[in-house]
Amino acid sequence: MSDHTYDPKNELEPTTASASGANRLAELGLTQELERNFSLPSLVALCLCLMGTWEAVSAIIVQALQSGGGPVLFYNFIMTFMFSLAIGASLAEIASIYPTAGARGRRISSWATGWISIGAQMMLAASAAFGPAGMIQGLIKLDNMNSYHPERWHAVLIYWALLLYSALINIFGDRILPTVNIVAGTIHVGGFLGITIALAVKSTKRSAEFVFVDLQNASGWNQGVAWLVGITSAVYAFLGYDAAAHLAEELPNAARHVPTAIIGAIVANGFMGLAYVIVILFSMGPLDRVLATPTGQPFIQVYADAANSLGASIMTVLPMISGTMACVAATTSCSRTLWSFARDKGVPFSSYFAHIDKRNKVPTRAIILVTIINALVGLIYIGNPQAYNAFFQMAVMGTYASYLPPIFLMLFKSRQEFSPGDYGPFKLNKLVGVVANAASLVFLVLVIVFSAFPTSMPVTSTNMNYSCVVMGGWSLVGLAYFYIQGNRNFIMPIVQQNTVTIIGMAAPHQFEERGDSDSPVKVE
Repeated sequence: MSDHTYDPKNELEPTTASASGANRLAELGLTQELERNFSLPSLVALCLCLMGTWEAVSAIIVQALQSGGGPVLFYNFIMTFMFSLAIGASLAEIASIYPTAGARGRRISSWATGWISIGAQMMLAASAAFGPAGMIQGLIKLDNMNSYHPERWHAVLIYWALLLYSALINIFGDRILPTVNIVAGTIHVGGFLGITIALAVKSTKRSAEFVFVDLQNASGWNQGVAWLVGITSAVYAFLGYDAAAHLAEELPNAARHVPTAIIGAIVANGFMGLAYVIVILFSMGPLDRVLATPTGQPFIQVYADAANSLGASIMTVLPMISGTMACVAATTSCSRTLWSFARDKGVPFSSYFAHIDKRNKVPTRAIILVTIINALVGLIYIGNPQAYNAFFQMAVMGTYASYLPPIFLMLFKSRQEFSPGDYGPFKLNKLVGVVANAASLVFLVLVIVFSAFPTSMPVTSTNMNYSCVVMGGWSLVGLAYFYIQGNRNFIMPIVQQNTVTIIGMAAPHQFEERGDSDSPVKVE
């Protein structure tokens, strides 16, 4: 399974889009192992749900509010929307060239980026489960204000239940997963419309100055740093569109449909998220009261202020359901990346985790591993509540770090070396491509740096940003494995054209060259 040899027996008849996708995989030295059950609508729905932009804003709005209030959230959201389009377009162009669940790349850099990407996606899946877990706990508190006293271990139990649900859906519900995602996407859009309309009609409105001008910095940082630290709230709300590339081997005509799903999800969620940000800020009560809400969820307090307790409970259920489906989508995406990386022998016990269940046609072992690791990660929250923020920050830091190499190589190498025939159906013209790549790199570096900052000053053990510790530990484990064993085993399959690393979008597939060279090889 891991030797990446081309076997004509595995090719499908080239009379369908699925056959075309299998043929393209064969050109890249791979064989079709996953069933192509996804359609373009179901893939777009999956990306919409995994991004869950307006739901994500609800879950982590507190950091932006502490860093400067309404203006920090509003303007950072617009800026992130614009730069996410640049990043998404850059990655979509690369995904169109290599429509696989994996990627092409240079040996050392692509392995390292793939390892970081897996860690980031695990944290994204963990945060996707912790979000609705916190919402459920907040909802219980709202409906039992005097009798229920939230404990962190309660949240962890809910978190584990959501992880288990996501794993079961991914293992046993693969054939219905596309339909589940379409239903979830419908709830995502319907919930947005219902809540924004309800808040717009019911709430007492704040002034435009509160939303657009009035800075209320409670972070302890100076205003400039606070503004940039607060940007991660907006960035987190835009993570997940690259999931389209992770599902490329389960989608007919992936070279066209993956870029469409990436750009479509960013645009749709961007506009929905922006409208939600404006409405929730105009509907917000006094900032200190919202931040000190007994529910632990500022957005629930906003809902409760706008409607009665019953109305707020109904409204809270909508992002809770959407968040749960985002957890399912995150598990799908992460497990495919882990499986693909294992297929290239990039992780310990690769042969075991590169297995596809013959009955369910899914990487069951990879799904179980992702679930177990994230379940163990949840234990950290019992000891330190800041672990909750570390999950979000690590997801942002790791995901953006994994985007850097492919876009850097695309800008400074591949645009000079590629011929027109090397590109896929989605191609940026030269000027737009250069601008998009350059803008992406600047924003990626900016966000990576400030996602490592503590959310408030002075720094203590309780407000420390532990994402650096998590990221550093994960990287050290990976480097140790690579130099002890992985460097000898990591496979680089045959490709038929020049390449760039696109591990940020998925796990790597490489050239059939085994040295330590970090140089690409063109195989005619």
